[in-house]
Amino acid sequence: MPSDFNNQIIGLVRFSFPALSGFGKGGQDIAEREAFLFDPARLERRFYLFEKLCLPSLLAQTDSDFIILFLIGERMPPKAVARLARLIAPLKDARIIQRQSGHNYGAVCKAFDEVGAVGFTHRTSFRLDDDDALSCTYIERLKQTARDLKPMCRPKSPVAVAFNRGFYVEVQEGENTVIDASERTPVSVGSALFAEVSEPQNIYARNHRFLGQFFNLYSDVGVPNFIRTIHADNDSKPSIVGLSNMMSPQTVAEEIAANFPFEIAELKSL
Repeated sequence: MPSDFNNQIIGLVRFSFPALSGFGKGGQDIAEREAFLFDPARLERRFYLFEKLCLPSLLAQTDSDFIILFLIGERMPPKAVARLARLIAPLKDARIIQRQSGHNYGAVCKAFDEVGAVGFTHRTSFRLDDDDALSCTYIERLKQTARDLKPMCRPKSPVAVAFNRGFYVEVQEGENTVIDASERTPVSVGSALFAEVSEPQNIYARNHRFLGQFFNLYSDVGVPNFIRTIHADNDSKPSIVGLSNMMSPQTVAEEIAANFPFEIAELKSL
C-alpha cells in the first residue's frame, strides 16, 4: 500500500454508559437511568456476557493492531470501573473513557476525539456491544476491506462497511438456541465507517440498519463475523432482517468453531 495510506482502526464499546438519548429502557431522567444501569445484579449480568463473549473475541483477533475504547459514565461504581480495567489490561491498546452523562452521539464523538490521529490518513471506526462477539479475523478483514475500498473513500464521502453474516444466541431457561443468519441490512456488531481523518462522523452517526441510506455501503457475507445475544437486558428487541436457519446443526457448530474462539456448547450454556 502506498505511503499515502495509513488507516487507524478504532472501535468503541458503550459499557453501561447512561446516555440521555439512544436508550429504550431505564427511565426518563439521568438519575433513573444510572440507577437502572448500575444496579449490581444488572452489572453482574453485563460483566458475565462481556467476559464470556466480547472480551475473548477481542483477545483472539489475528491482528491485534487496533484501539478499543470503553465509554463509561462518571458515576459508574468504582469497583466496576476497576474490574473493567483489570479485564481489558491484556488487550494491546484498550482505553477507558469516563465521561459525564450526555446525549449518546455527542458523548461518543468526544470519546473518539480524545484519541489523536496524527500520522494517519484515514480512520475506520467500528462499533461493538459488550454482550456480543466478533470473529477472530474481524480486524484483519476490516483492514483489507478498507484497503480495497480506498478509491471509493473521498473527502466528505466515507464508506460504511457491514459484516452481515453470523449467529444469534437466544439466552433462555435450559439450553440456549443458536441461529445462523445472513442479514439484509447492517447489524450493529462490527459495522464500521471508513473515512478520511478530516471526516467528523463516526460509525455511531446513524442507526446501523440505515447506513446504506446515508453512506456508500459495502456488505461482507463471505464468512460468519458476529455473535449477537438475545436476552432480557437487551435495550432494543433484536430481530433478524434476512435469511436464517439455513445451516444444519453440524454446520453451525463447525462454522462457530472455525471462526470464533468458542465451541457451540459454550454458547448454548451461557
